[in-house]
Amino acid sequence: MSTTSTVEFSNLPTDAIGKIIEKCDLKEQLTLRKVSKDLRSLVDEQKLAYKSIEIISNDLFISCVYNDKDVVYTSGNWNSYMTNGVSVIRSDDYVKIALNDLSIALKNPKLRLDDLYLRFCDFSDDRINRFRLLLNSLNHQIHVETLIGNPEFLLSTLPFFKPKVLVNIEVLGGEDTEDWASKEGAESIRKISCLEQWKQAEQLTTGFDVGFFPAEFIMHFKRFVILRGFFDKDFLMNLRDLFSTSTNFQSCTVQSNNDENRSEFLQSFCEKVESGEEVIYRFKIPDDSNKVLEFKIFSRSPTFKHCNIECVYLPLIEELAVELGLRLEPGNYLPVFYQYLIPDSTDVLIYEFWMDHIEIRRVSYMEML
Repeated sequence: MSTTSTVEFSNLPTDAIGKIIEKCDLKEQLTLRKVSKDLRSLVDEQKLAYKSIEIISNDLFISCVYNDKDVVYTSGNWNSYMTNGVSVIRSDDYVKIALNDLSIALKNPKLRLDDLYLRFCDFSDDRINRFRLLLNSLNHQIHVETLIGNPEFLLSTLPFFKPKVLVNIEVLGGEDTEDWASKEGAESIRKISCLEQWKQAEQLTTGFDVGFFPAEFIMHFKRFVILRGFFDKDFLMNLRDLFSTSTNFQSCTVQSNNDENRSEFLQSFCEKVESGEEVIYRFKIPDDSNKVLEFKIFSRSPTFKHCNIECVYLPLIEELAVELGLRLEPGNYLPVFYQYLIPDSTDVLIYEFWMDHIEIRRVSYMEML
């Protein structure tokens, strides 16, 4: 009669346990850390599989997305429908729990991130200060290639990232131009420009007019992505003058959704390049064939079927729907449905508003009957 023996988890070789830990998601790793000091050390020593971390904080919750794993921290009395796959942790001290869990990832020196997204929508001094204390407690600089965040926190967060590794800095927004244009804002920009992380980055993505940055503070960037709803001839000429003096400049892409008579204007001095559904115009800077200004104009697409827009703050839905001219469909629970009748078409755009994203689908009106 043969017998089989069961190997206890604690008796496994250290390297085998390490491989198991690497395959665990965040929630499972947090559970393992609480088992024993040895397991806690093993968890903290493992190279994390995270390629992106997204942190969104508002007055209702904190959302932390590790790759595609979404964990929402909120108060015990908060009640809202969540999509499948979202873990919800409720506690009266949810901010402390969220920052503690986040610290486990950020304190691991083997963390290698492609993207880190920081968005504070509530501007709570207490919450922001607690996050800064977390960053200040690290004994290493975070390895991240692209940093996306509020302009107000660039000065206080940039020093915590590895210079040279940080290639792309994306400055969110563009609505607080008065603050940036103030005397205090100008001083903040000057201090930011002195940081090695800023000076050694290669790409700047911004919704602000680059005119808010003194030329000498941005001439080291090789690539620019400027997000604008409107541009004109003066704007293009300003970019030409700005970049024609830079020895590092390679390309500038301006993404605009406003094409009112701009095509004829751009074709008068730019080269038009067909690229699928995008219309691209390229302007070669005189006396230097290696420098190009590139404009992408996105137009209506008859082949559009579906898209997903992440990170939408729920209380803004009504305001956004009014701005877009959408019609509310009956229902009191998430998702909230809105319709948009496409002009000169029998199709309809269906907007599904969830807590953390919007889904947009194009369907035939007859399919809805």
